[in-house]
Amino acid sequence: MPPFPIETDAKTAAGCKPARLHTRFRRSQDGATAVEFAFIAFPFLLVLAAIFETALMFWTSQALDEAVSRSSRQLLTGEANTRFTGNPAANTSAFRDEICAQARILVDCSKVTIDVRSSTSFAGARSGVDASNPISAGGLNTTGFGYNQPQPEQIVVVRAVLEYRLIFTQWSDSLVNIGSGRRGIVATTAFRTEPFGP
Repeated sequence: MPPFPIETDAKTAAGCKPARLHTRFRRSQDGATAVEFAFIAFPFLLVLAAIFETALMFWTSQALDEAVSRSSRQLLTGEANTRFTGNPAANTSAFRDEICAQARILVDCSKVTIDVRSSTSFAGARSGVDASNPISAGGLNTTGFGYNQPQPEQIVVVRAVLEYRLIFTQWSDSLVNIGSGRRGIVATTAFRTEPFGP
């Protein structure tokens, strides 16, 4: 039997003081769980959405990295010299399409910028890449990015930059790195090309 028996409608209608109704209402535990859930439901769902979005962002980053590695094999072996024979703009677009084909579901190809540059030494490759960091001063700068056809036994650095839109984690300074709810995801690979023929 509950500590405060509920009176029947006949007894309530017969005459119950408002102060007594207020006391009973205050002590009643009916619906407490629903009220508590209402307080925590929105923050809980927001945190859950942020977790899913962060996981999807890392998955997209991994997919882009894998796509860059696989597509770069054509540059490593010299196959690219027979596949990409147009002007630099056409080659840039064709190689970007190769990367996007490897990560079709997760990567929005219209937001991918690629950079393929060659050097005669690893030190030269490093200085060239450091001088053209795409994420700097809180923005995305891909000026000078393009496709340069690698030659045999050169050091090649391939970068793909994806402008990734965040929805639930726009407030996070650790995720947003190019301003206004966006993150620049950069996938990079470096290698020496094989001594393939001209």
